[in-house]
Amino acid sequence: MKKLTILFIGIFMSVFIMGCNTNSDNNDIEDKNKNDDKEDESELDLSTKKGIEKYISANWQNYGYSEKPVKYIAISFDDGPCPPSSYGGTAAMLELLEELKIKATFFVVGSNVRSNKSALKAIHEAGHEIGNHSDAYSSLGSSSIDVITASLNAASQAINEITGLTPNLFRAPNLNHGPNLSQVCADLNMALIDGNTHNDWPGSSPEIKNSALANPQDGNIILLHENNTSQGNTMKDLPDIISGLREKGFWIMTVSQLAIVKGKALEAGKRYSGL
Repeated sequence: MKKLTILFIGIFMSVFIMGCNTNSDNNDIEDKNKNDDKEDESELDLSTKKGIEKYISANWQNYGYSEKPVKYIAISFDDGPCPPSSYGGTAAMLELLEELKIKATFFVVGSNVRSNKSALKAIHEAGHEIGNHSDAYSSLGSSSIDVITASLNAASQAINEITGLTPNLFRAPNLNHGPNLSQVCADLNMALIDGNTHNDWPGSSPEIKNSALANPQDGNIILLHENNTSQGNTMKDLPDIISGLREKGFWIMTVSQLAIVKGKALEAGKRYSGL
């Protein structure tokens, strides 16, 4: 009887230990799966080349392409944020971009930011990129270093107070450049982004669409304007511009994403018309 009792206890302990080991193994598997999930999420980080390429591979068919796009183009909007108006304003523009499945770069003016804080917050929360377009939209190419520094700092501060971010992209008002502007941008860690202009204020629809779609190139940066500046023409023509670019095989993205997929490090103080 005593031997049977000892044998029973031995079997019980063996089963208990095996059970503990099994639970431990299961926990290890669960932990590994959690880690794998985290790795998958990081691979879809749209601030990395691998993440962008993986997202495109998984989603291009949902964007209306006939084949996977291998050309890239950025789209940007100047002069906002804008209040609601008969032309639409920023809120209406964001709704349209959501419908079109587009993330863009908005180069905003500091004075407009202070007047339309909720509109800038909406741009940021919608996942669009925000760049600096000076504080009062005055040409700065021939201005002094002090004047330029004050303007760019004021705009960046207005952006930062709402988004918590400090922009590292700048677009010169009227694309008016000069050595002092480049020097200040270098000091403030901002690259100068020109882009390919398409006069949408207040050009006719055929002119705007033909300009944007006539000869787009891989690595181009399309420059358009917010609704109030363009008197509503940008919003009216945007669906045709986007569908036309997609038909030509372009994946549309922000300026920084374009730099990432093109393997270009945007240098502070350097001027870019395209990538």
